[in-house]
Amino acid sequence: MTHSFDQYRALLNRSLAHATDYLESLPERPIDTPVSSDTLRTLLGGPLPQGHSDAQTVLDDLAHNIEQGLIGSGGPRYFGYAIGGSFPVALAADWLVSAWDQNVPYYVSSPATSVAEETAAEWMLELLGLPPKAGVGFTSGAQEAIYSAMITARNTLLKRAGWDVAKQGLYEAPRINVVVSDQIHSTIKRALWMIGMGESQIKTLPTDHNLRIIPEAIPAVLAECDGPTLVCAQAGCIDSGAYDPFEALAAAVKAHPNAWLHVDGAIGLWSAASAQQRHLLKGIELADSWDTDGHKWFNMPYDSGVVIVRDAALLAEAMGGNAMGAYLTDAIAKPDRNAINFGIAASRRARGVPVYAAIKTLGKQGIEAHLDNSCRLAKRMADHLSQVEGITILNDVVSNRFSAQFGKGDDDFRNQLTARVVHQLQQDGFCYPSTSGYKGLKTMLFSVLNCHTTEADIDASAERIIAIYQRELARCNDAVPA
Repeated sequence: MTHSFDQYRALLNRSLAHATDYLESLPERPIDTPVSSDTLRTLLGGPLPQGHSDAQTVLDDLAHNIEQGLIGSGGPRYFGYAIGGSFPVALAADWLVSAWDQNVPYYVSSPATSVAEETAAEWMLELLGLPPKAGVGFTSGAQEAIYSAMITARNTLLKRAGWDVAKQGLYEAPRINVVVSDQIHSTIKRALWMIGMGESQIKTLPTDHNLRIIPEAIPAVLAECDGPTLVCAQAGCIDSGAYDPFEALAAAVKAHPNAWLHVDGAIGLWSAASAQQRHLLKGIELADSWDTDGHKWFNMPYDSGVVIVRDAALLAEAMGGNAMGAYLTDAIAKPDRNAINFGIAASRRARGVPVYAAIKTLGKQGIEAHLDNSCRLAKRMADHLSQVEGITILNDVVSNRFSAQFGKGDDDFRNQLTARVVHQLQQDGFCYPSTSGYKGLKTMLFSVLNCHTTEADIDASAERIIAIYQRELARCNDAVPA
């Protein structure tokens, strides 16, 4: 089988046709899929191919078979978890990234994409109001970004305590205290486990009814932390969209002899780009490190995460700068940004290029409009639902997400009814919220992240949610013995 450059055009045009057909179907196609895993294995599995197959036929079959098992998460009525859509220009730019096929950790291997990522990083820092000299790395997602930030924090805290992780490892290293919200996200836990800091090191800060850290509780907990201390806060709690009190946290960290403040902003860090929302993040610029996802609220195609560290040299050192000699200098000094010093990957695609294209296309005003519209639509849905007897919005809707419960009565009844309502909504396929937990309660989590979502989508989805709630409530009541 031979390969030649003139084969690309026909195949890419074939892919374009399948891709645009799929994208244009998203507003109407059911979000969930009834196809079973066994059916998908029949469609996609089979013995190892031994010989050549026609490439166009493979693409056609792939598109047909895969689409039967896709979730319409890029559609305008997908409100589950924290999954956004894609800005059209970001998706188009990502196709170019695949075609260019550049390996970007080293400037010399892709000068143009290195400069594009460098520019995107500078624009992001200005957009978010973060220190202009901070180090920025483009990662696979917030999990990798958190992992990178935690490694940097761990190594820096231990170095201040007289321990060099690169030379001495972690055997007999000083213990690091960890202080987190009682609403800690699982990605923070996973990162802590990965870097050798178990749950026994964790102290929790209590939160209020909006799931925001209670400021008055911070000094006493920090006072218990003798030695290196890592504090983690949230910008945009997964279940409420709440923002922790960053000024109070930063003041407590500053008063501590050896502490580091990290902000998990996987969803909510983008609020810093909005004049209407920025007050919710007051003091966030005082942290030592931050993370965010591009493929959530910023509508980048997967995968797209960002790690930001105030002192770029600390990030570069933690990512291996000491082992690369002159690369540490090159990574900080323009024009030669070596991205390997701002992240874990030694080989990766140019993830920053779609970010560049989106910022260049939308501009600050367009990005603000997207962020503010998402919040307005979330509030619109909460207003619709709160007018119905038996539907409770559990938090103040300050951002683009909220949690709700269905029914009256004890916790068990409401938890079961809520789970049934969400399950039926997902099976129905018109709109897709997800379940979550809110201080022990089973909830419907409703997130507005997609640039394609409109008022009409919200209003129609509200009608469907209310109708299914009332149907499931009647079924529960009918099942109760007289």
